[in-house]
Amino acid sequence: MKAEEKTSKSINSGNRPSSLKPEGDWARIFSYHSMDVEVTRAEGIYYFDTDDNKYIDASGGPFAFTLPHGDPRMKQAIIDQMDSFTHINPTLASRPQADYCAKVSEVTPSKLNTTYLVSGGSEAVETAMKVARQHHLAKDDSGKYKIISNYGSYHGMTLATQGLSGNPGYDRYFGQMLTKWPHIHQYSDHDKPEGMTREEWAIKCAERLEKMIYFEGPKSVAAYIATPHGCGSDWGAVAPKEYWQEIRRICDHYDVLLIADEVVTGFGRTGKWFAMEHFGVEADIMTTAKGMSGCYIPLGGVMVSDKINEPFETGNAYFVHGFTNGGHPTACAAGLKAIDIYREDNLIENSKKMGEHLFTYKEKLLAHPSVADARGWGLCMTLELVENKESGEYFPSSKGAESIFHSLTLKNGLVFYSTLYGQRREPMFKRGLPLMICPPLSINQEEVNDLVDRLDNTLYEWEAEMGVS
Repeated sequence: MKAEEKTSKSINSGNRPSSLKPEGDWARIFSYHSMDVEVTRAEGIYYFDTDDNKYIDASGGPFAFTLPHGDPRMKQAIIDQMDSFTHINPTLASRPQADYCAKVSEVTPSKLNTTYLVSGGSEAVETAMKVARQHHLAKDDSGKYKIISNYGSYHGMTLATQGLSGNPGYDRYFGQMLTKWPHIHQYSDHDKPEGMTREEWAIKCAERLEKMIYFEGPKSVAAYIATPHGCGSDWGAVAPKEYWQEIRRICDHYDVLLIADEVVTGFGRTGKWFAMEHFGVEADIMTTAKGMSGCYIPLGGVMVSDKINEPFETGNAYFVHGFTNGGHPTACAAGLKAIDIYREDNLIENSKKMGEHLFTYKEKLLAHPSVADARGWGLCMTLELVENKESGEYFPSSKGAESIFHSLTLKNGLVFYSTLYGQRREPMFKRGLPLMICPPLSINQEEVNDLVDRLDNTLYEWEAEMGVS
């Protein structure tokens, strides 16, 4: 069906927002490039602007908002803690921190029993890097310091985590400032040889890690870090369980720690508490953030196995690290209530069910000439948007495809996160642009239907404007 034949379902004024001009109230914000929509309140899965126009939060903020917006239970938990105290000297004990870490251990995989709290995902990954290094130092393996990651991955925006990500887009700006860690190519269905099963290809991809460990020298490699859902241009790619099982075997064989970066996927996004549970594999270290407090207050964490924790617990080693807001009592109170809500409202199960319903629309979305792939799991679907399905290539930056798409989504009452990459896009994504559908886990079936309907309409309008057929 052509765009002009479809009936628009805009739930706002129908205007097409443009980029916000850095003037007036916005003139004192450094490098601010938001769209001209000012949010004044949020409720459930929706944002509302100054004119009370309504938008579906289709990406859960930056893949972070797992709880319903404006939940009064979260508000009350935060107020109650603030009535007691908000922050304390870190040399003193904090009951909210102790209670939260204890509750986290109830939902994490069995061996990940202790947690180091930080304020966000980048902090969590950098902390995990330091944990890995200091663990080996505590074992007198001082030569183990290298951390292997994947090409084109994403692990954060600090200099340490940008160096870890193996992304040429960062090299353009910060190359001389970044540590050049060894990288391997991640699992991808796109380059699977013809005639090979996914399971066979998974083993071949995992063997890249073993080869890199051997090349770098096993006595120098401290850890391997990866996201369970793929990153970069393959964001949302899910490897067969055989991949992670082989990765686990290789890490054990060479005394290399396995770090699972679950900043995006942790706390229910994939239909389980943590994505690694799908593979039957436990990491030595796991990073989380976004969903820890439902994104009500910045909170991140590094969960470590008993093996990792032992030398620090016994006093044989002291962890040299720290952040001012690590274990912030008010954030911990928010995290405590968030876990209660996950359980009370069955949000993990709802994520699974609504994710299954979302994926019933896979073929409908793939019918669009601009959608080359639809992949993922749970409430984490990634569409790969392209200009040409045959070549898999995206639009040149001169066409402004992303800003046009973003303005159309807003017109049609949708808010997406991963559509405005700007100058970072071309070096990051050699194929299409990943568009991630990650609404709050509280979404219901009717709302999923509405989200997809609005996205469908947006794609038709965008394709017509960009000349894609």
